[in-house]
Amino acid sequence: MASVLIIFGSTGGNTELVCDEVSQILSETKHKVTVQRAEKSIPSDIKKYNYCILAGSTYGQGLLQEDINKFIKQCSPNDFLKRKFAIIGLGDNKYNTEYVIESAKILEKTVTENGGILISPTLRINKTPVVYIETTIKTWAENLSKQLK
Repeated sequence: MASVLIIFGSTGGNTELVCDEVSQILSETKHKVTVQRAEKSIPSDIKKYNYCILAGSTYGQGLLQEDINKFIKQCSPNDFLKRKFAIIGLGDNKYNTEYVIESAKILEKTVTENGGILISPTLRINKTPVVYIETTIKTWAENLSKQLK
């Protein structure tokens, strides 16, 4: 099966929770999954796997979570070129409805503008992810698993 790297930035733990759930489902379907915090990742890690999932949340006026933001700024276009990605974006419209889940848009744009390939619709979670574990998150991860070869 496929090797998958999940790189995430999480401040309050919600993004980490979602990534752990996705990892568990992908592992149960026999994929080899590695989950790494963005601050402990380096751009060359992406090239060691068949697929990469980038995950982050939105803060303030549409800002990407600090650690995943620093990680993608370290990357060059070659780190994305022709590589296969999926995106997980979190947000909460209690902060600013105009920028809710802006993290997803930022990560999608980063991947596509640098020649990466998005292999799946982005998982977007608004508010706490806990209520979505057995529904939206599970379904997304199961559908992603079927796409991984």
